[in-house]
Amino acid sequence: TVGVVARDDARMQPGYTLINSGRNTFLLDADGRVVHEWSLRRAVFVAVLLPSGNLLRDGNETVEAPCFHAGGAAGYIEEVTWDGETLWSFAALPYTQYLTHHDVEPMPNGNVLLLCWDRKSKEQALAAGRRPELIPDGEVWDTMVLELEPQREEGGARVVWRWSLWDHL
Repeated sequence: TVGVVARDDARMQPGYTLINSGRNTFLLDADGRVVHEWSLRRAVFVAVLLPSGNLLRDGNETVEAPCFHAGGAAGYIEEVTWDGETLWSFAALPYTQYLTHHDVEPMPNGNVLLLCWDRKSKEQALAAGRRPELIPDGEVWDTMVLELEPQREEGGARVVWRWSLWDHL
């Protein structure tokens, strides 16, 4: 069920609400009515409605990345039109090494900031000074921020900037 269970006008902000549920993203009005719905073949964690009316969203790739079992692991980001046409997409490959997670941020220049995990082996973690008892799974997932430049003509995106926590240990 999608809608409003209780409404408190004094605490509401004007505008619409964007929510994700499984493989669907819903745009709701103040009364909880579905104004628009987008569907995806992957589970969606985060979506952003762009000023153009397009939707920027991530997608879950855990079917292809079973090595990561924590919440928020995605791996795929795309921009789609109001009608669901994909304008561009980006996958952090290989999924056994990289996974996007938790948030995307459109930038004023049209690029997108993306959080990404980078898998490090136990050996790499130990060499960087990690205590062995803090590596129970035999690996560590580092955090990176990627800036993507959409390549709409090709339907993809390229990384134009990268910041990694690992580089600052």
